[in-house]
Amino acid sequence: MNNFIETEHLAFSYEEENDRQQQPALEDVSINVRDGEYVAILGHNGSGKSTFAKLLNMILAPDSGRIHIAGREVTAPDFTEDDMFDLRREVGMVFQNPDNQLVATIVEEDVAFGPENLGVPREELRRRVDEALAMVGMSEYALHAPHRLSGGQKQRIAIAGMIAMMPKCVIFDEATAMLDPLGRREVLKTMDMLNREKHIAILNITHYMDEAAHADRIVVVNDGRVYMDGTPSEVFSRIDELHAIGLEAPQTTELIDILRQKGCSLPAGYAEDEACVDLLVRLYEEA
Repeated sequence: MNNFIETEHLAFSYEEENDRQQQPALEDVSINVRDGEYVAILGHNGSGKSTFAKLLNMILAPDSGRIHIAGREVTAPDFTEDDMFDLRREVGMVFQNPDNQLVATIVEEDVAFGPENLGVPREELRRRVDEALAMVGMSEYALHAPHRLSGGQKQRIAIAGMIAMMPKCVIFDEATAMLDPLGRREVLKTMDMLNREKHIAILNITHYMDEAAHADRIVVVNDGRVYMDGTPSEVFSRIDELHAIGLEAPQTTELIDILRQKGCSLPAGYAEDEACVDLLVRLYEEA
């Protein structure tokens, strides 16, 4: 399987307005995302994970290091604005605040905005909009006003707008941070569907452990550097190390760890809710 995103030794610093001193946000970050892979980027506030997302979408340019997307080096000197325009057809991005991403007064017009600006023919445009809305479960709201929708529904409309451009990868930059629990579940379900059914690569930048648990792989960023990289089970089995950098593991993992410390024979690592229940039932039956 090929790498869709490759980053090599990325570094980036923000300038402070007062003393103009450089504040490092990323230092020597190398992360790859394969075609169709679901990767979660975890980290506390200020760890550098959202800066990483902005570098991938070319909102920011790195101070040093290289970024390859879809086989092209976007940090190369000869990478033009036309190249960037083409690349953004393949890499979509969903931001934290859903209200900042909606541009039209009717849902279907908002979803059509991106592909229409790419010059998609009208008949094809109609098909893409209908298909994208169906994918995110929002077909019945096609003629509604976006401002009358819930936060989770607005994010699904933003995602539909990305889908209509037929990307190979969608980056979610804290896309559920401003949503209520129901909205979060709606968006997370949509992420899973895009990845499992449509084989779209997902890069979910989040601080929610339960979201990261859905990924194929988790990368933990701390103080601008890669701190961990592994499967959910591998990462969440390192509970003490997560705690040391201000992060927690999913509640099921924390529970299993407490029971292990008390002498119970249970496997370390992440367990989904149902799997955790099965483990506890087995433990009870063996007691």
